[in-house]
Amino acid sequence: MNPCSRRCVLTLLMMASALSGCQPREPSGPPDAGQPDAGQSGPACSTPTGAPIEHQGTVSVSETWSASSPHVVVGDLLVRAVVTVEPCTVVRMGPARSIGLDSGGSLVTAGTQERPVRFEPQDASQPWGQFRIYTGGSARLTWTVLSGGGNPSSAEATVRVSAGAELPGPRPLFVDHVTIEGSRGPGVVLNGTSGFAEGSTALVIRDSGSSARPEPLAINPNALGTLPSGTYTGNRSDTLFVSPGVASSSVTYVGVDATVRALGVPYVLDGLQVGSSSARATVTVEPGVELRFQPNTTLRVYDGRSALIAVGTASRPVVFTSARATPAAGDWAGIRFDGLSPDSRLESVWVRHAGGACQCSGYGCNYLPGSFDVSSAILVFHQPGAPFIANSRIEDSAGHGILRGWNGSDAVDFLATNSFARVSGCTQTTPRDIDGRCPSSPPCPRSP
Repeated sequence: MNPCSRRCVLTLLMMASALSGCQPREPSGPPDAGQPDAGQSGPACSTPTGAPIEHQGTVSVSETWSASSPHVVVGDLLVRAVVTVEPCTVVRMGPARSIGLDSGGSLVTAGTQERPVRFEPQDASQPWGQFRIYTGGSARLTWTVLSGGGNPSSAEATVRVSAGAELPGPRPLFVDHVTIEGSRGPGVVLNGTSGFAEGSTALVIRDSGSSARPEPLAINPNALGTLPSGTYTGNRSDTLFVSPGVASSSVTYVGVDATVRALGVPYVLDGLQVGSSSARATVTVEPGVELRFQPNTTLRVYDGRSALIAVGTASRPVVFTSARATPAAGDWAGIRFDGLSPDSRLESVWVRHAGGACQCSGYGCNYLPGSFDVSSAILVFHQPGAPFIANSRIEDSAGHGILRGWNGSDAVDFLATNSFARVSGCTQTTPRDIDGRCPSSPPCPRSP
């Protein structure tokens, strides 16, 4: 073999050897996190070699937590500066220990799919506390796993936002490919008028919840339109809890426009009011959403400045129903329009197990036997310009189907495109005339 040939063979062997060491690694990021973003690949995490670094007290100057050493939160930590957590960093949280993010404080985790950040218990048998975001604090969590948090003695969440009584509310919590697992309470609680930051996505909450609060998320009404895509199954209760009680403020209604997204699990609502005397709002419900109302509660549109838009499809209707494990007619009061915006629409919706006591009377001409109450699955107190309820179904109402509770013409008819089953009263009632009088024998169509 001549010298040139030997050099060529040697070159080829060296290239082959180099290529054999550059095979892609298997991803080691959080489960169910999806595919890596462009430019986010890199070497997998290695075991930290440095001595543990302990944290407690107050952070007043910005700092960075590196992956070269494990970090241990041995006492509660109050953050009033920026704490940046590098990719691959492992933070071990002492039993019941929490991180508070106060005004000016921010926690920024910079994980990637192959190099996630992890927060985990120092002692696997004892949960840690929570991240608590106060007014003016924030958290920006990227490719991060929060494991074994939540204080079981008070059913605290692994992440709690305790900020906001203004509208629009603060959005201090950003999540991007975050997994919360094994929380002794909900994964996230959003108090006040707070919500997730714009652009939040791919949140996974699993194996979480307590007997007192079994859902992965518990939120105030103004967080409804901020919930990120993700996976919310595999918990004590695979539902999302929405309640004025979570608001912990005077703003217990939806006071900003919101879209209720189809996230693969039902919503459980402790009642819901859209708008108020001081705020207007439009709530839009996506096809396929199921809203379950707790006993004796109402979905109320406050006045004609606010609107409810629920437009499903034949295969993916919007469902309004009871939250009881064994539903029955009259479990909840129904959908109530105290005012009527021309934007409100109910199409391809199912309203089930409503018609409970509405504590209203004097509307329409078909009182229920033995009562002046006009309880109905859907109550409309102002005359619409057109039948805005269409292609929908009302089932198992303990009262009427649709209350036409205005004074004026009865020209707007809801019977043509809607269907009714097991409605105790009339499928639709007769409105009073313009002078507030009823005919001597008002018609009362009945359902099967």
